[in-house]
Amino acid sequence: MKHSFLIISGALLFIFHELFVSDAYAYLDPSSGTMAIQAILGVLVGAGIAIKLYWEKIKFTLSNKFMKSKDKN
Repeated sequence: MKHSFLIISGALLFIFHELFVSDAYAYLDPSSGTMAIQAILGVLVGAGIAIKLYWEKIKFTLSNKFMKSKDKN
């Protein structure tokens, strides 16, 4: 039991040591930030268009839920 615990803990320690590198001498191009901003804005615009397209269904669903809660009172 103790032997297998030592093997597993040693393996986990080795894996975590290899995953968390202290220094990564990497270069980020200035356009990388612009690309990230464009991706975020694209997701937001896409969500807005999806809401606009399905607004009638959303409004109908919400109005039915509120009407049912008013009828119960």
